[in-house]
Amino acid sequence: MYTYSKFEHDYTKSIFKYVEPISKDYRVFVNGTEIPVYTYRISKYPFNRVWPGFQRPGNQTELSSFVNIISDEAIEIKVIANRPHEKILIKPYSKQISHEEKKGEITFILKENGNFVLETDSYHHCLCIFNSKPVVCDDKASVTYYFGPGIHMPGKIRLKDNESVYVDKDALVFGSIFAENAKNIKVFGNGLFDDSCEGRIDNSCYEAFTNGNIKFYDCENVKVEGVLFRDSAIWCVNVFHCFHAEFDNIKVFGQWHYNTDGVDIVNSQNITVKNSFIHSFDDTITIKGIDRYSYTNNENILIENCVLWCDWGKTCEIGIETACREYKHITFRNCDILRGGHAALDIAMGEAAEVSDILYENINVEYNAFDTAGEYQHSDDLAYNAQDKISIPHLIRISNGRWRTPEMCEQWNIPLEMVPIDLDGVQIACAHDITYKNINVFYDEKIPKIGEKYNVPILLESVLENVEYYNINMLGIRVNGTEIDESIALMEIKGVKSMNFKSEDYK
Repeated sequence: MYTYSKFEHDYTKSIFKYVEPISKDYRVFVNGTEIPVYTYRISKYPFNRVWPGFQRPGNQTELSSFVNIISDEAIEIKVIANRPHEKILIKPYSKQISHEEKKGEITFILKENGNFVLETDSYHHCLCIFNSKPVVCDDKASVTYYFGPGIHMPGKIRLKDNESVYVDKDALVFGSIFAENAKNIKVFGNGLFDDSCEGRIDNSCYEAFTNGNIKFYDCENVKVEGVLFRDSAIWCVNVFHCFHAEFDNIKVFGQWHYNTDGVDIVNSQNITVKNSFIHSFDDTITIKGIDRYSYTNNENILIENCVLWCDWGKTCEIGIETACREYKHITFRNCDILRGGHAALDIAMGEAAEVSDILYENINVEYNAFDTAGEYQHSDDLAYNAQDKISIPHLIRISNGRWRTPEMCEQWNIPLEMVPIDLDGVQIACAHDITYKNINVFYDEKIPKIGEKYNVPILLESVLENVEYYNINMLGIRVNGTEIDESIALMEIKGVKSMNFKSEDYK
């Protein structure tokens, strides 16, 4: 059985009917039946700046397309691409989705649920294919907020203890979700939440002045499943000082505004993000510590079976705000990184925390020659000028450069000194017992090498006196299937006491 989203406005009080735009770039057929292809906006290129008091201009963006399919069986997809192209790319590459193209029709089989991207020559004007299991509501009366088929405009939804939100697959909801000091809350369904009606009014990302798609403070026992989140005004999905939260098969996409991080986990514990698609303009999944909650460690966090795409910033990140005593028991596993931003696997200890017991396992990272380099916009009239520079993100980076510089504190309106916390026994800004296991890199052969070395940088650097990293383990790093070791890896190492780099096959 399969079905798909159809966003239609059933209006009765106005002659003005809202029509969700249909893509002009693609037609899509599932098992022979044509389904609607919708649009979303993404960054045209990685060009960023600190919030200047107004939102990012539209001429730095472009439209892409998506379909939302719900199925419990293998399905045949046929795509007609209306854009001229030479090559079809179906991502993640690790899924090895083979296709045929005849007379302009691209055909392939999806044997299982998952999140896929079809590209014609490059990521520009791509097609996202979300193929999810059904998430149903058996009892409408049991749900606090029930959004059935159609267009809804509730604005900011504030959840309290034991409340829930259900979004039907045919529901397009213009609004956001907020909760504070709430327990046992749930958001589920196969429909779409869109935050494009919200305006950003302040520089702060920590406060509730601007909500984003989801913002939870001090909540416990949270479940978010199946829902699509589009076009946030700021950080997209946020948990501040939350405990026991699970995000399963969410889709974060259409993010192009300043500071649109994908998922921010702040001073929280027992958090899981799994089976999800996160395409952010800024950092993709980042684990932070801030003054307000600095007494609470970040621990027991799992990121698993996700497809990640970072336009600017870091993809799988710890930091750069690390205002707490410790980060520990954190795992990134079985993830595909379609685009790595500045760094794919990043630990940035900008403040006090000791970071330990971190595992990156079975991570696939794609380096594409058509991905262009990030550039900072220093003024309103400056244009992006890196179209011919290939993006070469760090594959692995560990650093402890200071976050609270006077300039940064002024930009973000934060105090120069961190709120005092008990740091007895903490190895401040030290990383140890960090393991990278089975890291697989797809390296486009059009990307130039540096001598005999693949241009896949690895940086381990401590800039603080008397702080050394130790027990750093790199167990099986491959580029295009070839094991690499210290002799052919592009490595910079400073302030590392002990490191284990093995090119053996760890499976």
